[in-house]
Amino acid sequence: MIFLRLLKQFCSVALVCVFISVVTPSDQWAFKYGDVVWSVSDFYSFFPKNEWRSIADDKKNGIITSFLKQNVAAQNALDLGLNHSEDVEKKLSARYKMLMVNEYYMRHFLGSLIPYSAISFCKQNLKREVYAKHILFSLEGVSNKDSVFVLAKALKDSIDSGESFGLLANRYSSDPSVGVNGGDLGWVQIGKTVPIFQNALFSLCNGCVEIVETDFGVHVVSVDSSRSSSYNDMDNNLYNDYVFRFASAYINESLKDVAAEHDTLLIKDANISFNRVALEELVLLLDGELKRKNGKRKDVNIIEFLKGFSKGLVLYDSEVLSGAWFANKIETTLHRVSFYASVDNIINDFTMILLRDIVYKKAEKLKLNESFSFNNQYNVVMLGLYEKAYLKWLADNVDVPTNQEVELYHKENQSKQDLSMAYKSIEAILLQKKQKEVKSSFEKSIENRTNILINAEWYND
Repeated sequence: MIFLRLLKQFCSVALVCVFISVVTPSDQWAFKYGDVVWSVSDFYSFFPKNEWRSIADDKKNGIITSFLKQNVAAQNALDLGLNHSEDVEKKLSARYKMLMVNEYYMRHFLGSLIPYSAISFCKQNLKREVYAKHILFSLEGVSNKDSVFVLAKALKDSIDSGESFGLLANRYSSDPSVGVNGGDLGWVQIGKTVPIFQNALFSLCNGCVEIVETDFGVHVVSVDSSRSSSYNDMDNNLYNDYVFRFASAYINESLKDVAAEHDTLLIKDANISFNRVALEELVLLLDGELKRKNGKRKDVNIIEFLKGFSKGLVLYDSEVLSGAWFANKIETTLHRVSFYASVDNIINDFTMILLRDIVYKKAEKLKLNESFSFNNQYNVVMLGLYEKAYLKWLADNVDVPTNQEVELYHKENQSKQDLSMAYKSIEAILLQKKQKEVKSSFEKSIENRTNILINAEWYND
């Protein structure tokens, strides 16, 4: 249930992490802000080194500004002690729990399904890329697949004998792009093609030709040369993280089925059982409250309702849980609750809450919060929350518009409404304007690099 929601995010989200750090002797500094220093490694965690080296110079300044805006704001929040505010601590705690659940599924559970050979293969080959060519024979509508392999073998022999790969590709390949590239795939890295195809490519020597079948058809493939990839000089922890991600493509099991079976087993092992009589009573009470709210579900406070329901609803590891337990979980996590119209609605929602609690406890026991990938993501969350807290602090601490400012605005805009009637509206408009200005002023200070030093030696390298 939870796992499938995370998988798409896991496969597509870029690895990003940076926070206030101490520069080690072996690490070059990149930026200084007062007494705070961010290292080159910090910046490359925010924006990958391989991409930084290839990006146009006119875009680099904007990327640095984004980096500094987040980190300076976060540092200012720490200096003000905003990290200890109830709101920030509550949000950070909820996201910590969410990330621990994510880490269990996307590292521990998913990792148990990845073949060791896939990890080994990706780790061995991720640091290089190959220049590849292919000729594709589609199998769509083909009744005799053997005849396709016979033709592919004949072309392979011809190429081995010295015939032009490009000419044969233009003549025989069913790849729609062959007219443009003559069969050239260009430089290919691990993770850019399906596993069976990249296995063939990265197992070939330079100048060698092979035949491989994929879901797209039968391919005659050739590797002209190889070179170091953009992952070659990557930090070891980050490199291993990419290895893990690319290796996950080699999982053969149906993730939907395996995940469902896994979650079912977790629920069973936790000895969970629902008190349907109490749940039916809760549904009736909610229905009565809904009628009192004229059928408006959004007006029914589910959390407060659960807090007031003292009867046991669920047995969980020999512990009887009342509505207050579930209300607390909803309030202290990122769980979204909706109106419970039936017992089944409640059971489905409570099962999700219980499953997250089970997984969170397992993640704690496994000390998954000590892993690189967890800390990588958690630092991003902290950074974002502290940045928002500082920007909110700026907005909350602007001066309330004076009487003179309100009167001047009323006069300049020639408002037909009496000042006494328009005062609050004008005050709100001016306050909002000041809040925007103070945020804009902060952003401009970052753009102008006020009190910020950039290591020119690193930047110009």
